[in-house]
Amino acid sequence: MVKATRWGDTYFDRRDWKICNERLVKRGEFFLELNFVEKWQEELATMNLEKIGAPYQFPNSLIQLQAVWHAKSLPLRMIEGVTRKLSEFGKVPDYNDYSTANRRINKLACQLVLPQSNNLTLFSDGTGLQVVESGEYLREKYGKKNRRWVQVIILGDPKTKEPVSFEVNLVQSSELDSAKRQLAELQKKKTAISCFGGDGSYDEIALWNWLVYNQIEPIIKPDKNAVVPSGSRERDKNVEERNLLGYDLWAREHGYGHRWPATEGIFSAVKRIFGEQIHARSEKGIIQEAKIKFWAYQKMKRYGEA
Repeated sequence: MVKATRWGDTYFDRRDWKICNERLVKRGEFFLELNFVEKWQEELATMNLEKIGAPYQFPNSLIQLQAVWHAKSLPLRMIEGVTRKLSEFGKVPDYNDYSTANRRINKLACQLVLPQSNNLTLFSDGTGLQVVESGEYLREKYGKKNRRWVQVIILGDPKTKEPVSFEVNLVQSSELDSAKRQLAELQKKKTAISCFGGDGSYDEIALWNWLVYNQIEPIIKPDKNAVVPSGSRERDKNVEERNLLGYDLWAREHGYGHRWPATEGIFSAVKRIFGEQIHARSEKGIIQEAKIKFWAYQKMKRYGEA
């Protein structure tokens, strides 16, 4: 335990840095994880069991590994080259060409693994990833700033520091509406949620009432100019408590500070590791590439901590 200072406040860093460092190093192994090769034929047999048409020649595990490389901005033809060299070394039985990799990666189901918890605390927030097109320098030089962005809205778990759900939009969408859709989808999966939080953009009466009705504790930052009564008794109590205690004490009492590792921390990690730019051209490819970044981050994090 080390005494440290952050933003002027003293705290005790209780992390075991020997364990933390090993986990971070192990994440590098994830990019060359080839354990699936042992079950190559078995996986193919399962995939082709009820397959109509030509059988699969390459297992999903290989395509998932190639998708992770692609999320690190490795071009498809280079992915073919890496796989071919692994095949020459005898590490994989066979290799696929770049067109097969492209087709299979775009069809990959990027489903997140839900935490094994009966009392999930979730926070929601959104971020943007830039869609990179040719001629970026010319656009900047001549003032034609018609950049495109893709919006990613997540529900994150502050305990595991992993995304639990996400939604990708090509056009700017309401983070509030996206969070509602994702919460409803998690409920269909029988996911037990005890708390849900967000910043002031989630301070909507309908959401408050929905959360209370579903017995989910709201941890939503009230607007500075919030007026009571508002039509939600729980929201009114929250506003009055914030006004009485002040923001800092209110945030400490309700655990609002856990929003950072559940959202901003995840965004920061994904962008640092997999980049904050999208290189795909088609709308389907843009959405899929954004999904793969967050899906790959969860897989990599879990691999490092296993």
